[in-house]
Amino acid sequence: MRFVIIIFCLLSISHSAFSASNKRIITLAPHLTELVFLLEQESQLVAVSDYSDYPAAAQDFPSVASYTGLDFAAILALQPTHIIAWQGGNKPQDIAKLEALGLHVLSLHTLTLDDIAQNITDLGKFLDMPEKAGTANAVAQSYRQDLQQLRQQYAQRDAQSVFYYSWATPLMSIGKGAWANQALAVCQLTQIFAHSEIAYPQVSLAHVLRQQPDYIINVAKEPLASIEAFWAPHRHVIKAPIVQLNPDLLHRFTPRILTEIKRMCEATKGNNFV
Repeated sequence: MRFVIIIFCLLSISHSAFSASNKRIITLAPHLTELVFLLEQESQLVAVSDYSDYPAAAQDFPSVASYTGLDFAAILALQPTHIIAWQGGNKPQDIAKLEALGLHVLSLHTLTLDDIAQNITDLGKFLDMPEKAGTANAVAQSYRQDLQQLRQQYAQRDAQSVFYYSWATPLMSIGKGAWANQALAVCQLTQIFAHSEIAYPQVSLAHVLRQQPDYIINVAKEPLASIEAFWAPHRHVIKAPIVQLNPDLLHRFTPRILTEIKRMCEATKGNNFV
């Protein structure tokens, strides 16, 4: 009954009743929260998703979304004027339900590094920022320029192979459809399971050892010593250097990803860097 009452209360409030300075924004993924801060709209935020931890101030907001789905009662109680969803991350049925309730929803989809710039532009339009009309476009253009510069910087280096993984137990890598391939391509790196039709396949250690990649890239929040300990018994077979990267930078669709891509390129330059 309480949930029904909240719905009727919310739907009785016209979207036009909120002025541009009275926006009530909810973000449903950590990278979307970060983009709202990037566009200096954080004063309009009322709720975020789990793991929204950058910048630090993002942790001060209540969470209404997790990997299990959305807390619709909490979302409706907050009377949002703008909801930003992640197409491909949030459940399609959850996004559809928000729209069916008459809520103002922007669903952003990111398949390539270039899409990040378009997401920023689209977000600026969605948030209707007349007092800072150029902010989103300026941020997007700056990102495009930085991305192009990075691509040009590493375009001539020799291709190298890598084993890219997040989990050791079970051993999980990436295949054709995985996001990380976008970042690897900038550094002229090829994942040894790139042929896999499964985006995130479980693989065998024996196969990795047979492939003899030039580098081992780990993206997990655990001590480097633990990662090295996992590979230690096999060092007589595989000599590839271990590169550890930050998943919060490399797997979130924001301009900060370029910093981590550059670090990856530098860490894998070997002796053939041009």
